Amino acid sequence: MDIYQTVISHYPHWSKIELIAVVIVMIISFIILERFYKKDKINKIQMFFCILFIIYLLHVYGSTVFSRLPSKRICKLEVFWSWKEILNSMNTTYPKYELFLENILNVIMLLPLGIFLPLVYGKKINWKVGLLIGFCISFSIELMQLVLCRGMFDVDDIIHNSLGFLIGIVIINKVLLMNKIS
Repeated sequence: MDIYQTVISHYPHWSKIELIAVVIVMIISFIILERFYKKDKINKIQMFFCILFIIYLLHVYGSTVFSRLPSKRICKLEVFWSWKEILNSMNTTYPKYELFLENILNVIMLLPLGIFLPLVYGKKINWKVGLLIGFCISFSIELMQLVLCRGMFDVDDIIHNSLGFLIGIVIINKVLLMNKIS
């Protein structure tokens, strides 16, 4: 299957309301960025990374919320339930590798946003602030899934996404520190 077919089969068509909302967010974002740029509050590099941040964030919301069909409202509030299931399944005939992979992908999902954010600000971000921002983004995804009945509100996902965002912050902070030293 080629990439086009994969994208088409993985991402169902968005409703008109969802498409309009994304277009409105992008237009408002570009207007705000242009004003910041004209007032010399951001430079071209910061503007570029801000656009990447917004596009990637919209992609994350699209793939985790809007590409899913509505179903019933599901909550999983037990902390680390997925890791317990993975560890308990290791001695069985069918270990839960898919669940393990899903956890890893949830960590990786917000990692680019953690990398983009310090580049948007043009300076290092404190890891505590990064963790809080990652938590808020992840919580908003899970809350939208719960409210719109498009996925499961999962505490483990919030933990994994926040960890990925934090890893991105730490990685880029180290790169920025190394560039400052050299």
